[in-house]
Amino acid sequence: MTITCLPRRARRLKCVVIFLTSALVISGCAVTHQQALEPLDWVDADLERYPVTGMGGWARLRKQPLTIGPFTADIAAQSIWSSLPSTSTTGTQVAIGSDDERGKQLRSGTVTQHNESELQFTLGEGDSALAHVRCRQLLHIEDDEVNYGRNDGSDTFSMSETVAYDARLECKAKGLGNQWPAGWELKMHSAEAIPLRGTLQVDNTSFAVVGTQASTIGQAPHTVSYEIKRGDRTLALVDRSGDGAVSVMMPAGELHHHAFVGAAAVLLLSNDPLQP
Repeated sequence: MTITCLPRRARRLKCVVIFLTSALVISGCAVTHQQALEPLDWVDADLERYPVTGMGGWARLRKQPLTIGPFTADIAAQSIWSSLPSTSTTGTQVAIGSDDERGKQLRSGTVTQHNESELQFTLGEGDSALAHVRCRQLLHIEDDEVNYGRNDGSDTFSMSETVAYDARLECKAKGLGNQWPAGWELKMHSAEAIPLRGTLQVDNTSFAVVGTQASTIGQAPHTVSYEIKRGDRTLALVDRSGDGAVSVMMPAGELHHHAFVGAAAVLLLSNDPLQP
């Protein structure tokens, strides 16, 4: 052990640093990062795991491309829902009793939230451009609301009910060579506030795409991951947690492999309807 004599002020600072470091070490065992749940049939499976960079708002501000392992999505256009709010309210207000602060008011109406966005990028691997991908996304929500209370803002009561919900994500791609399938189309939809699900069509083969809020630390309020499935078999996992990650079961033919990565890029870059 080495004992170092320091001035009183320095000793205080050192003690604080040691205390904080110890606290982090002690509590570190209880800290768990959110990750996607992997399928049960992936035990000892041959997987290609790709790290992701360029995901998130900071990357968009810096105009960074999205990378998935050796693949790069150069973004030409991307609309962020949080920067494009579109909300309207229609309703009726009825005064009950006097107009002073002792009177009461009943308000009822419909609040409509509508968002539309686009996403365009070119997917490439190394020096080879694979495809141009273009997507449109929509979220439409209507809530009926009733508010009752005094004019001075006290004794208030309110309730709301969602009467319409429509979330959609639709994409098409144009191949730039023979390393991309002749047909590629992604269609996702939800009629309620749950993660999107739909189909990825690659030539004549259809794959199910299913979003989930489940994670390694429990149910999240947002979409955590998407699985690309063929029947009961999961062929790819797109993890939106943290920096993101993509895993693809091997062996996969080159065209299907590239098609899965293209879908993964869309699912990582698209807006989450649960976080409008």
